[in-house]
Amino acid sequence: MKTGFARALVAATLVFVTACNFSPTDPDPVPSAKPSPSPTQEEADLVAALRRTQRVPHHFAVDADLPKNEHLTASGEFDVTKRLYRSSTGTLDRIVVGDDYYQREPGDSWVHVDLERLKADSQLHFGMADATGLLQFADAITDAHKTGPNTYSGRFQPDTENFKEPFLPIGAPSLWSIGMRVSPFTVTVDPKGWVVGVSMELTPTDSPTLRMDATLSALGQPLDVEKPDAQEADEAFYE
Repeated sequence: MKTGFARALVAATLVFVTACNFSPTDPDPVPSAKPSPSPTQEEADLVAALRRTQRVPHHFAVDADLPKNEHLTASGEFDVTKRLYRSSTGTLDRIVVGDDYYQREPGDSWVHVDLERLKADSQLHFGMADATGLLQFADAITDAHKTGPNTYSGRFQPDTENFKEPFLPIGAPSLWSIGMRVSPFTVTVDPKGWVVGVSMELTPTDSPTLRMDATLSALGQPLDVEKPDAQEADEAFYE
């Protein structure tokens, strides 16, 4: 693969590598059985709102603490139906249009990868079905109740042992959690019932409490994500 692409790939796979409780992964998501035995109506309403919101085009912004005193800010947009995705973390830009994946470090040239040609264990596999992690978060909720006209609070299981793809932080999934205790969250919805904010706190055994916030906006509005001019990844990358 080309040198610039190699540098970008390293950034993608190492920026969220963490101590003890987390490690990176990214195969396709497999829904897990819900941990709670019988969800209440309010919990069912929240889960339905999360799933409904995930299905429409939207913009997202992420502000999250990471282990080892790292911090992540990211923004982007996602349309699961039209298979469009764009994100920027300040150290890595990514665009996905269908099966075409583009990546660059800010200021560098874009590099194109054909997702259909990647091997199953490739580090650049991209799970478009749940690119922001909202669906897996919905599956991980253990209890929830309304705390105001537009807010829900509850607890979820961040332990992703039963998933094959990370879902944290919401909006920029990159952390694999093993043995993490059930954690609190707050979800904000707008008057129409669309999810517009998700906040949570995680308490790893080997780092301070991690605060993670995701904001969703422009719900239902069409996205303007186009393929950039890009150089092709070396053929060796697909071998």
